[in-house]
Amino acid sequence: MSRTTRVAAIGAAALALAAVPAAEASAAKVSLAGGATTLKLSSTASGALQSLGIAAAPISPATAGKGGLAFPVTTGRVDAKTLAGSIRHSGGIRLSKGATKVALRAFTIRIDKRPDLTAKVGGTRVSILNLDLSKAEVAIKGKHVTVAGVGATLTRPAARALNAAFSTDAFQKGLDVGTATVRTRIAG
Repeated sequence: MSRTTRVAAIGAAALALAAVPAAEASAAKVSLAGGATTLKLSSTASGALQSLGIAAAPISPATAGKGGLAFPVTTGRVDAKTLAGSIRHSGGIRLSKGATKVALRAFTIRIDKRPDLTAKVGGTRVSILNLDLSKAEVAIKGKHVTVAGVGATLTRPAARALNAAFSTDAFQKGLDVGTATVRTRIAG
């Protein structure tokens, strides 16, 4: 994604946040709470997991449904103008094949120069997905905020770790994992 495209997407989202009631918009930071981020797996990602015999299951309180895997938003704090900041989640996802299990928990979306999603793997926080905001659509209704159409691709460190864990070379940097939608609300 070009810098111009990213700036345009963030600018559109910042303009949408300007519609928030004046008390919240005047604050430098906007707090977020509740709702969920849903990840709809791409056919590429679900096909790769299926062909490798790897099962994906949500870790409570995350859930799986028709719309994808939903991870509850616990807190978030973003800049009202630039949207730079982070959104934290509870739950996670467990990937398993036989005795091999990889648990990815406590996701954090980081919105900065290179938006990504990190997860706790064991005791270490790792960047697992690069996020593409170029096609993101932001909608605000009252205090409810929805950011849809966020592309998610596998990072190099995540691909290497998954290849090592599952003894394969099928996971590659840039693998289209799916599309994310964040539905949350402005706290306060």
